[in-house]
Amino acid sequence: MHARRRGLQVSALALLALVLDPGLLAAKTSTAARQALVKLLLGKEVKALIPLPATKEGVDVYHAPARGKFLDERGIDMRRLTKWLKSKGVGVDQGQWAMITNVKVDARRVEVHLGGGGEGRRGSRHANKANPSYLRAGGSRVNFVYRNDVIDSDLDPQTFLAFMSRVLDVSRIRAELAEKSMPAEFQQAIAEKTVCEGMTYQMVQLAFGDPEEKKLGGASGGSFSETWYYMRQGRRWVIKFVNGKVVKAEVF
Repeated sequence: MHARRRGLQVSALALLALVLDPGLLAAKTSTAARQALVKLLLGKEVKALIPLPATKEGVDVYHAPARGKFLDERGIDMRRLTKWLKSKGVGVDQGQWAMITNVKVDARRVEVHLGGGGEGRRGSRHANKANPSYLRAGGSRVNFVYRNDVIDSDLDPQTFLAFMSRVLDVSRIRAELAEKSMPAEFQQAIAEKTVCEGMTYQMVQLAFGDPEEKKLGGASGGSFSETWYYMRQGRRWVIKFVNGKVVKAEVF
């Protein structure tokens, strides 16, 4: 009897610890890895590649096929998603940019909240009565679900961004990562919205955006050349690349 009582007390304490510290549910991942993922994503903007429902349940995206699940190649149960969209409306529409407002790492999933994380069922029912429109306020969320416990390597920036890209355009986050890994001189040039020798195509796009015109110079002696043209503040920029790097930037 005493042993049973002690066992119940231990179970109760363990449950209380999980309630007080949800991070214990993600024990397979380190605190550093979880914090790094939150820092990478929180406050950044992503674009929905599919309509996302206006509920706190959001949509589940499975890393690998799960038994009994009817999933497409992205790991989404489209029948379930369609049901939520029809009954609850859209929280983040396809093609819409939304801010990541929360990130939660649990034992076998990572929740990414967009624009508030969704209204929840009660909020959606109220919205149905008040204004049965297609697009709702409150955002949505995506649950990235793993078959096994989440580990640090799953939270590696490039690895997790690849998983996210099944349903979200993460190009802005990738561009920021790429910029941070650049030499200081190129980071400064991008910040100052200018171009210098040695910059790559991507660096020039970060500084100036897409060019108004491109001309291919062809290949010669193992080298490939290309010229990009911009109009900026009434002046013409002509930027010549050889093998993907700027060799000359002229302003007229």
